[in-house]
Amino acid sequence: MKSFISSGKNIGKKTGVGYKIYSGAAAVLILFLIWNMMARRLPAIVLPSPLETFQALYSLFLSGELIAEILITLRRTFIGFGLAILMGLILAVMLKSGKRWRFFFRPLITIVQVTPPVVWLIMAVIWFGIADDLTPIFLIFIVTFPLVFLNIFSGLEDIKEELLEMARVYRFNKKQILFSIYLPSLIPHLVSAISIGLSFAWKSSVFAEFIGSNSGIGFALSMAHSNLNTEVFFAWAMVLIILMLVFEYLILQPLYSSVTVWRKNEDDNES
Repeated sequence: MKSFISSGKNIGKKTGVGYKIYSGAAAVLILFLIWNMMARRLPAIVLPSPLETFQALYSLFLSGELIAEILITLRRTFIGFGLAILMGLILAVMLKSGKRWRFFFRPLITIVQVTPPVVWLIMAVIWFGIADDLTPIFLIFIVTFPLVFLNIFSGLEDIKEELLEMARVYRFNKKQILFSIYLPSLIPHLVSAISIGLSFAWKSSVFAEFIGSNSGIGFALSMAHSNLNTEVFFAWAMVLIILMLVFEYLILQPLYSSVTVWRKNEDDNES
């Protein structure tokens, strides 16, 4: 009986996964059909057809421009976001350990958070000019830093003082405290910051490249727009969508699911 129930659960899981895949494929197919129907009624300069867009995408691939610009944007995104994670972690630990620092840094972080990204981008262009890396990396950092900091600081605040006191009573060393108390509390918040912040970092990179750089996907979008190459513009837009879907469904969601399961197991062990 148990084996029958467990096999039924497995079939349900497989059916659920298959249903999601087929539903997603059907939604994409319907979207392309609607796109193709609308493209037939509008000029190509307004709305190119899917075929014209894929042809432009294939030409970009053959020329080597597609891979080159993707790698440039990815490099800037990971550098800027990596710096935001590093500085957010350092500052969160500083503010957690010393309350005096909070009165100094919290208003500054709030100011950074509420200032629109376009203001920071204009400032970056004024300070750094139309720079290859500095302007996009600065915007990525300044947009994602408050988000990373607040998530990490929230994780540190969730750590119960009773656990730390108990660890001191039982003479846990720093390594044991780190892996037994700090990491279980911080990792879910850090993964949440990464899953949300990475999309902001990616959008900020493209936005900065569109206005304040001479390379990258954003710059390629800007050139296609300026030259009225609508099919090339749509090709680059499709590249952005595909990359974000890859990040979301192949990296971030599995990562968040694994952390959720790990956190649940930790809670079950504690109880």
